[in-house]
Amino acid sequence: MKNFTISLYLFQLARAFHDPIDQANEAQAQLLGNNFTTQLSKQITLEPTLETQLLHDTYFVDLTFFSQDQTIDFLPEDISQYNPLLPDQIHSLLDEKDCSIDQTIIGQTIIIYGVISESAANPDSANNYVRAFLKDTAYENDNIISSKQKHLFGIPLFEYFCPLKSCPIKKPANFQESDCHILVLLNHQGENSLAQLSKHYQNLADLLCSYHKVKYVYYQQAKDSYQDAVKVAQSIDQEITNFRDYVADKTKNLDKLSNLLDKLPLLALQHAKYCGELEAHQTTIDINQQKYQDSLQKLLNAGSSLDSWQEFSNQTKNVSLKQIQFWLNYMNPRKELGQQLTASIRGIVEIEQAKSDRSLERKIEILGAGLGAGGIAASAISGHVDKPPITPQGNTQIYPAVTSIGLSLLAALLFGGCVGWINGTIPRFLKARNLSQISQNEERRKVINPIDK
Repeated sequence: MKNFTISLYLFQLARAFHDPIDQANEAQAQLLGNNFTTQLSKQITLEPTLETQLLHDTYFVDLTFFSQDQTIDFLPEDISQYNPLLPDQIHSLLDEKDCSIDQTIIGQTIIIYGVISESAANPDSANNYVRAFLKDTAYENDNIISSKQKHLFGIPLFEYFCPLKSCPIKKPANFQESDCHILVLLNHQGENSLAQLSKHYQNLADLLCSYHKVKYVYYQQAKDSYQDAVKVAQSIDQEITNFRDYVADKTKNLDKLSNLLDKLPLLALQHAKYCGELEAHQTTIDINQQKYQDSLQKLLNAGSSLDSWQEFSNQTKNVSLKQIQFWLNYMNPRKELGQQLTASIRGIVEIEQAKSDRSLERKIEILGAGLGAGGIAASAISGHVDKPPITPQGNTQIYPAVTSIGLSLLAALLFGGCVGWINGTIPRFLKARNLSQISQNEERRKVINPIDK
């Protein structure tokens, strides 16, 4: 392989939803590229050419290494020196103390390009370079997965998704497990195809940006939001079970119902938050699927054959987006259940509290009437105690004050109890009599009008 080049296309989120809009700018993209260049120059002797862009809300960094002598035949065993470009090695840079690179990398693609004879532009040649590139790394080099053969402007294109080994040699703490995405271009078409590749450089960059964003949002963010929503929904279901147990005896469990009323709004808020995140992820994937399709169509119109890339676009539209909509449809009734349960508990607590307040007021009224009547009776009786009574033994006198207090208490209890019983019994009797009269009137109405229209 001659005219060998190897490029790292790296994509990083420029800002999160809560960050200021002006946080993302071209200067920050250039700073990010310079930081990576500085870190990689410690491991790779060649200094790369650097291209940086701000693609909407994503930084794009293109680090391209190439041989100074384009006439040298670059063999597969020569490619291992570029292992630091692998995803796990790129993420290892983030662990270094002097690294100022943010950690929100959403994906990367490694592109291997070279000029080769037509007879050698075949899957076996591409496989040899990829296996040599992954040798003694954290990725499988004997189990590489290649998609259908395709071509980019007539240049044979081989795409690989290389999985991590079951026991990686080195795995950074902050590394998100994913396949290593590699594109191999074996050009035997000459300068015209290379010119086409340069002309549509931006379309390829836009397509890969949308590709990685779709995968990142769906497989990491959307699935995480759904799992979080499921956990909260399960908590709401548990509170519904508790509610059924508590409502069987509302009076004794009024405090527990009040505690539920404190917990449920927070659970409902968390559930609504995660469902809102799912809707935002759905919108992001939908927008990037459309951008991906637009970029792909431009490459196809220029004479490329990219069937598997079209399959990814179709799968995103017909599977991934529909899956998120299914999650939302599954979660929305849970959100309504939480709101309905909160309203039900609030109504029960208010009713039981009102009943308790009315009962207390009634008891105070009855007790007040009884004590008032007893006090009057006690005052009347105590006024007639003017001589100290004598005990049955006849030798001990009881002081008038003690006799007055005792008789006053006894009179208060007796008269107060009687008045309280009358105040409590008569209203219940009148209520029962009214209900009986209503029932009798209803029976008479049915006899007079047997057919109730």
